[in-house]
Amino acid sequence: MATILVLGGGYAGMRAIKFLQREVPSEDQIVLVDKTGTHTEKTNLHEVAAGTIAPERITYEINDVIGSRVNFIRDTVTNVDVDQKQVTLENHAPLTYDYLVLALGFQSETFGLKGAAENALPMDDLATSEAVYRHIEDKAKNYAQTQDENDLTIAVCGAGFTGIELLGELSQSLPKLQTRYNTPAFKVVCLEMGKSILPMFDKSLADYALAFMSKHHIEMKLGAAITEIKPGAVVYQDKNSDDEAEHEVKANTIVWTVGVSGSQVIADSGFEQRRNRVVVKDDLSLEGHPEVYIVGDVSAVMDPDSGRPYPTTAQIALACGSHAAKNIGLALRGHETRPFVYKSSGTVASLSDRDGIGEIFSSKKKIHGYVASAMKKIITDRSLMESAHLSTTLAKGRFDLYH
Repeated sequence: MATILVLGGGYAGMRAIKFLQREVPSEDQIVLVDKTGTHTEKTNLHEVAAGTIAPERITYEINDVIGSRVNFIRDTVTNVDVDQKQVTLENHAPLTYDYLVLALGFQSETFGLKGAAENALPMDDLATSEAVYRHIEDKAKNYAQTQDENDLTIAVCGAGFTGIELLGELSQSLPKLQTRYNTPAFKVVCLEMGKSILPMFDKSLADYALAFMSKHHIEMKLGAAITEIKPGAVVYQDKNSDDEAEHEVKANTIVWTVGVSGSQVIADSGFEQRRNRVVVKDDLSLEGHPEVYIVGDVSAVMDPDSGRPYPTTAQIALACGSHAAKNIGLALRGHETRPFVYKSSGTVASLSDRDGIGEIFSSKKKIHGYVASAMKKIITDRSLMESAHLSTTLAKGRFDLYH
């Protein structure tokens, strides 16, 4: 009897669990470890951070969907020893395995920038995203006493995918907070080091997103190289000029969306890694350890066409989770594992509940506006179906496609 151990209940881990129950013999043991016991649809964290959706709408309890043959352990992984085939947990006896699916997810990355960890709010899980909205709302409440305009100023650091989607949601939620607490209008400023945004999209779509921000009075400071985060201020240099002077954006809410890395457990466990991502073989296994599969945000899956890792997205995490499970099933039956082949279905970024941009299908057909926002909801529903099951999708899905 073999023991298959899955670490992490995110997109890749839950997809692996679903397929392992189909692919491995019934006498084999499947164990899942996750630190929270709750799966979060992390592509929707920006909505929680902006207060446009309740946290329970983007989560489900892992025990509700995993099935009776999976042994679930709620605990935090502290170390993975692939030579000894042993995993150390914070509060549980060490676990051993015959096959391992390592899917520990991401964490916010500050790149060592001075003051970022202390003075900016990350958005790397449900708790931190909820904290962002509570902070914004608290500042709105406080304004009646403080009359401090910085209480109504929000600085978003980074105009990547998460930053842009957060800005879009804030354009919808902040006017409601303004009405609720009878404040002047909020001021929102986004600082981005690049001189353009969203390079994964056609320029016309990036321009559409910029026009959306302008329409909703969101100030986009492109070419703003952040040098420090102070309490209540973002310090930056303007790369659009030769002047190396430092400037400040004063704000009592500073949100950090500059970048992410894989789980710190990867580096702590001694893996050869870059930003806590491990390059895997073409079948998603670890070099020298065919029993170890690394998937999701801790994995660097190489694109054979570009020679570079694929971007870490929920879409590829789901695909890798199922592929790893299938390969473990093949190995247990004495067959050769198969290389992972990835075909993207496209990419969509929301710009609020009613707007967005995207490139879909292999043809990269460009969409924007309401059609893109509806497609984003369809993608969310598909994700729920792939990581959980139909009843979860019916309970948690996004079916408000028409307004």
